Amino acid sequence: MWNLVIDIFPRMSSRALRDLWRDDRAGFWYGALFWTFWLSLASFPIGYGAREVLPPLCAVFLFCYYRHAWARSVWRRLLVRPLFYCLWAMIVLGVLCSGDMFASLLHAGTGLNKGFILPIIGMECVRDGRDLRRLVAACVVACVWEGLDGIWQAWTGFDFIMGYTLNGGRLTGSLGDYSVGNYIALALIPAFACWHLLRERLSVQASSLLLAVLLFPAFFLLEGASSRSAFLAVGASFVFWWAIARPPVSWRLLLTLLVLAAGFVGWQQSRLGLSVVAGDGRWSLWRLGWAVFCRHPVFGAGAGQYNAAFRALGLVPERDAITISHPHNLYLDILYAHGLVGFTLGMTFLLGFAIWGYRRIRPQLAGWAVGTPQRLYWQLTGWFWCGYMGWLVNGIFGHDFYRTWWLGLAMCYLGIFCGAIVNGERCPEVR
Repeated sequence: MWNLVIDIFPRMSSRALRDLWRDDRAGFWYGALFWTFWLSLASFPIGYGAREVLPPLCAVFLFCYYRHAWARSVWRRLLVRPLFYCLWAMIVLGVLCSGDMFASLLHAGTGLNKGFILPIIGMECVRDGRDLRRLVAACVVACVWEGLDGIWQAWTGFDFIMGYTLNGGRLTGSLGDYSVGNYIALALIPAFACWHLLRERLSVQASSLLLAVLLFPAFFLLEGASSRSAFLAVGASFVFWWAIARPPVSWRLLLTLLVLAAGFVGWQQSRLGLSVVAGDGRWSLWRLGWAVFCRHPVFGAGAGQYNAAFRALGLVPERDAITISHPHNLYLDILYAHGLVGFTLGMTFLLGFAIWGYRRIRPQLAGWAVGTPQRLYWQLTGWFWCGYMGWLVNGIFGHDFYRTWWLGLAMCYLGIFCGAIVNGERCPEVR
């Protein structure tokens, strides 16, 4: 286990850094970019300040790296780059066609430094298998300390980062709300790739035990936050993993998983019971969002205009406060805000990368033998793709598209698997 840690985290003297600055300026800036991005992933839920500062700092290092290594950058070699143009066009339409352009500009603009630059940053942070290992380690680190924060909050009533209390008996962690369940679910998905790293050196039994110890705090927080969309995202991630990796599944394992899932649903009847789900306020919010779309079908009501738009129609939520700002559905949020034109552009971006990733990762996983460094590389890549896909599933009942922390995490995963695919296909022997 210690050898695995040493392999992931390098040791470099000040003299080595000076030599790197003198002899390989691109390598120096890449190191600054990578470790700043790594820190942003590992400390993601620590507070708004870090999420405000670290991505722009990464962008500064990115521009410096591009100055010395533009020819070999992932962005330059990314053939599906026009998909990003669809995203940018959707955002522009959501501002220019809004009933309140300034309010929509402020709403969409918050994602510039905390979301929209992250895929480009992330894709440049994967040059080889060691980078992927380190990024998986960052997700595991985040799961461990945020999960421990949830355990501490359950014990003392306060989280140890910001002093946040529970909300309605549900854990909130350092995010200050039970939406921390959605965060920890999305952080867990690429952290599952740690299994493949452990199996390089340990037996199945030892790997299972160590993985359970590492991720138990995160699962404790996931259960304590009781977010239904979070449960759905984690469950769906294993379906996506099966879709790209097609691992052998015995009927005993399948039956065990079904029994565990049924037991968990029974344990969470206060959140997953049929009467509770049927009485959820989201159904009313979805009807309001659809009504707003029907009123603005072509270009939408504008980014962040959900509340103003349904009030203008004289509508009121049935169970939620009149101040509710979004319809709790990623796809309906894009539809009402950007209309059919923007929705088409947005789905082209979101689903385009999902399909492109599947078509690139699936053959690679099938083409390399189990136990080879190449297969490990694509297994780690596949789990980041699953993290992105989990976000798409989480969005069915989740937040609005422009929710900065939520969008930012998904864009990090998008960038990571894009960079891994581009560099992995360029150099099949990558390790």
